[in-house]
Amino acid sequence: MGPVTQNTVSCTQCGGENPLPSGSRLVECQYCDARLFVDRSGVISHYRLPPLLSADQARAALRRWMAGNDTVKGLDRKSTIGEIAAVSFPMWLFRVRQPGGEEVFVEPAAPTPIPQLADLRLPAGELEPYRTEEDGVEAVQATIPLETARGWLEQRGVSNVTESALVQVPLWRARYSFRGQDFQALIDGATGQVLAAVYPEKAESPYYLVAALGLVLFGLEGLLIPSPFAKLLAYAVTAIPLTTLAYWVTRKV
Repeated sequence: MGPVTQNTVSCTQCGGENPLPSGSRLVECQYCDARLFVDRSGVISHYRLPPLLSADQARAALRRWMAGNDTVKGLDRKSTIGEIAAVSFPMWLFRVRQPGGEEVFVEPAAPTPIPQLADLRLPAGELEPYRTEEDGVEAVQATIPLETARGWLEQRGVSNVTESALVQVPLWRARYSFRGQDFQALIDGATGQVLAAVYPEKAESPYYLVAALGLVLFGLEGLLIPSPFAKLLAYAVTAIPLTTLAYWVTRKV
């Protein structure tokens, strides 16, 4: 059974139902202008983060990430992007009272193979009440209880929760292939951030080889050349081919 959520608050003066905006403790009744105080410690609201990226824009964001510094060279040109599907993923949102002001923390509300989801930054000011998903959007059900997520929060040393909410985050799930292997990535439908646990990473061994070679050469020059001036000159001469080699490795890897 899913969590019991609340998106409206009843006016104590006229009985009218009012939308419950995220983060607000004082709500003005849209029918009689009465001011209502909401004790959010006992309320679980259900919101959604509006999607901003289309499928084509998500595909473009994935290509830009592929061309970045963390992935193997040529991934953006040599990979084949297949299916891109819209996904609505549930996250627990917690507003916490801190000495320096209010802070927002999130925890996944469903199992995910990509741990980076727990580090998403949700622009809470853009949240809107959740209704239903559009056709073609896969809605992942919230299966992780609120108490479990609160326990994770306490393990991080976080307390003084003033609001708990369930937020549906828009994602694009992309599958792509590279050199005969299949990979998966998630694209944040609100920001374009790419989340991937396993991907073709840039090899580090060539960089280590260049660094080790530089240490050996500089060490030998330091031991064999007694004159400080000659030693500095030798260092400068040696640095030129090492810099060229490092640049070549950067271009090839």
